[in-house]
Amino acid sequence: MSVQFQPTGDHRRKTPGVGAKRRIQALVALGFPLDDLAARLRRSPAVLNDLPEDGLITRRLWFEISALYDELSMTASAPDPDVRDWARIEMGWVPPLAWDDDEIDDPRARPHQPKSVLGVDEVAIKRCLDGDRSIELAPDEVQVVLALSERQKWPRRRLAAVLGTSEEAAARRLVRYRDRMRTQGGADRAVDDAAA
Repeated sequence: MSVQFQPTGDHRRKTPGVGAKRRIQALVALGFPLDDLAARLRRSPAVLNDLPEDGLITRRLWFEISALYDELSMTASAPDPDVRDWARIEMGWVPPLAWDDDEIDDPRARPHQPKSVLGVDEVAIKRCLDGDRSIELAPDEVQVVLALSERQKWPRRRLAAVLGTSEEAAARRLVRYRDRMRTQGGADRAVDDAAA
């Protein structure tokens, strides 16, 4: 038997707020400032900030937040990288890709955490490797790409294409990466950590 955690068409006016709270946190972890999300919903930031993890909210608010989440959750680049980094590093919030759609409203569910504390988005890296140029990689994600290019001995042209830069800029980044790895004890350890 499957338990439904999302609101249904029944007569109840309230629904658990945990999924709405997680959706807002995921959008902030993607780089959307809370004030901007509140403005899009025509709500005060306090309403979003005070969403209950174990309490009830109106069904209307749940549906509004769910629609906004559906609209913004697959945004390729962070609108505000500082907000994204604060949410992920300081608050420990995860981006939308860490949640399965059928689990985000389940109070027992846990997000699928990336292995890096700094929130390396492996899906973003894969999309860049597959040629998606709409992705803006975070600094730690660029380090993973540089480690892969070093290990697999990519031509400069390939690295430039993946990073979305000129060949000269890609070569400079690779030189700085190699220098940093030499002083930190070797590139092999970084590649192993990134692949773990």
